Amino acid sequence: GGGRDGRQIAERLLHEYCTETGGKDGTFLVRESETFVGDYTLSFWRSGRVQHCRIHSRQEAGTTKFYLTDNLVFDSLYSLICHYREVPLRCNEFEMRLTDPVPQPNAHESKEWYHANLTRLQAEHMLMRVPRDGAFLVRKRSEADSYAISFRAEGKIKHCRVQQEGRLFTLGSSAEFESLLDLVSYYEKHPLYRKMKLRYPINEETLERMGTAELDYGALYEVRSPHFYVEANKMPMARCTVKALYDYKAQREDELSFCKQAIIHNVDKQDGGWWRGDYGGKKQLWFPANYVEETLSASVPEQDENSPLGNFLKGFIDVPSCHVDARSPKPFVFTIHSQQMTHPSQSLDVATDTLEELNDWVAKIREVTQNADARMQEGKIMERRKKIALELSELVVYCRPVPFDEEKIGTEKACYRDMSSFPETKAEKYANRSKGKKFLQYNRRQLSRVYPKGQRLDSSNYDPLPMWICGSQLVALNFQTPDKPMQLNQSLFMLGGRSGYVLQPDLMRDDLFDPFDKSSLRHVEPITILGARHLPKNGRSIVCPFVEVEVCGSEFDNSKNKTDVVADNGLNPLWLHKQFIFDINNPQFAFLRFVVYEEDMFSDPNFLAQATFPVKSLKTGTWLGPSHSPVPPPAKFGPLSDQSGLQMWSRDRDYIS
Repeated sequence: GGGRDGRQIAERLLHEYCTETGGKDGTFLVRESETFVGDYTLSFWRSGRVQHCRIHSRQEAGTTKFYLTDNLVFDSLYSLICHYREVPLRCNEFEMRLTDPVPQPNAHESKEWYHANLTRLQAEHMLMRVPRDGAFLVRKRSEADSYAISFRAEGKIKHCRVQQEGRLFTLGSSAEFESLLDLVSYYEKHPLYRKMKLRYPINEETLERMGTAELDYGALYEVRSPHFYVEANKMPMARCTVKALYDYKAQREDELSFCKQAIIHNVDKQDGGWWRGDYGGKKQLWFPANYVEETLSASVPEQDENSPLGNFLKGFIDVPSCHVDARSPKPFVFTIHSQQMTHPSQSLDVATDTLEELNDWVAKIREVTQNADARMQEGKIMERRKKIALELSELVVYCRPVPFDEEKIGTEKACYRDMSSFPETKAEKYANRSKGKKFLQYNRRQLSRVYPKGQRLDSSNYDPLPMWICGSQLVALNFQTPDKPMQLNQSLFMLGGRSGYVLQPDLMRDDLFDPFDKSSLRHVEPITILGARHLPKNGRSIVCPFVEVEVCGSEFDNSKNKTDVVADNGLNPLWLHKQFIFDINNPQFAFLRFVVYEEDMFSDPNFLAQATFPVKSLKTGTWLGPSHSPVPPPAKFGPLSDQSGLQMWSRDRDYIS
């Protein structure tokens, strides 16, 4: 026995057994400890009364050890009991060997699925009336210490032997259980035969409720041998999680390296002191078992998109087609019937704790059934009036254009379907230091769309960065003008593979984030311009290039530097000793822009090409960035200009708090 009443149950069982057998000293049983979780208690009979002794447990090299005294440790409870049946228990008051174990109580005999006097033919006759996979019963066989599970799977009736060997119930070659209750409980959660789990216990009462009048003779095997008794699924090997006690460096390619406190998952315990597990992206490699200890890790079930309730979801019923009635034989139980159910076995019994809860459930189901009919009629009327299919409408989230209302920001009145439009002049009033955080809060829940003001008759563009930083989702530009704002726009959508869709950074959803505050992480970005190649110039002259390096982002990150001028070299100019270091506080919204100019005879800069990159997409090392001209070059420079580029070097980036 275990749990709160384990001590009282153990004493009662020992008293009853010793009264029947004459009270032999050393009669014993083992139960789970009520006080110490994970430990056990040895309860035994001595001198006409019951005494108790704690069995300690501890972890050694990933396995559980058991002991009564620290100097004598055993690998299992079974070996501990066997030892003290040979060697006396010693204490100050007595010495005594353990003698006879108290037989385990047959708790399964009171279960609804157990039948002590049922033949195989009678079991098949009962199961033929329940056309459901998962219907089962457990029966005692004529052979000694032998039972059978009769069940339905894949539309057929099958049987599986269960053999009792000593204290254990064995199913097949790999599954052993302490009791039939444990066996049935396990296979209610795990498949017994192929994909079938035990679901519907069958007895005379359930036959009256679930059974059909017709017998399903097609469920019987035509040839009873050799498929009459089937083999159960093999029980999977138990996998566990361990924690490293020491550092270990692999000596071979098939071994794991790990540091102290590392967590190794999916561990397969092998013989010989070496186990296999997963760590650091490596799968099922070897490691020494004495370097780790086993940990208790709760398994996390995989989330199913179609089943958000996970294992709790066992099925569903179409409520509008339901009706409910009381079930008198049991208190607080009602039955749900559906018009879509073809026979009585598909009704569902639901139990509650109190009569009030039962009445509430019944009332709610009836209310939902009535309301569903009204909603269906209303939906049909709307479809005829608006000529819109409800099924298609439910697939789309419609945005509603509404005037911008600053008072709704952060309140329950803010609706995610609302979209407001801003000309650039109005957007600039909110995308600034004083109202930027408020505008960002608005964009977390609602949509904003910004467009150029009407006075831009020359199709020029405004700076989109302040709007992006404040979370505006739709920032429209004049695409026909290849100016700096359009270059930044093209750079931004490089992050999404030019798909036209870029996710907002996580920090924009942080309530503490202020797009115009320097409290973000400081980011140091050293850049060295090494050289360029194939920088053409219209006409016959040779360029004298220099490069302007600019950081575009938050107003506190904006900065600009430029290299020296290289005289008369557009083929392969070099800048070997010019490094620029930029302090960037908000790298999520920063762009690194390279602009190549050439200096004419009057020392005026003339634009040649540009390249713009998001700072967070930069990597360490030397790289060649392609440069782009705002307009196509003359045809005679085509072959060279198509391969023009700027060579740069970036050092490891540092993050400073």
